[in-house]
Amino acid sequence: MDGVNSHDGTDPDTELQTLRNIAVHRPVIEQAKGMVMLICSCDDPTAFTLLREISQRTNTKLHDVSAVVVAIGSNTTTELNDEVVQAVLAEARAAGLSGLFADKGSAVSDRP
Repeated sequence: MDGVNSHDGTDPDTELQTLRNIAVHRPVIEQAKGMVMLICSCDDPTAFTLLREISQRTNTKLHDVSAVVVAIGSNTTTELNDEVVQAVLAEARAAGLSGLFADKGSAVSDRP
């Protein structure tokens, strides 16, 4: 069993990479959840569920959905392609997050 965690059968390098990815992406997900909680007056689990559903409907990684939400909510930009951004925006509006996007529709897709 050289190189494999005997407890659960995962490769230690794979497990380490997974933990690194979580550490890198968690802050933007937490920011997006906070924005959703503010706009929708909902709790943390509900905000996470809403973001996860947008992710699933658009076939977009949760951290990318979160990046779009944070970018539009903070009037900044994201490096995601416009097709992904527009899909996430459409689903977010349909999910009731249109208050977050008022008068900011093009800000997220405008690149410097």
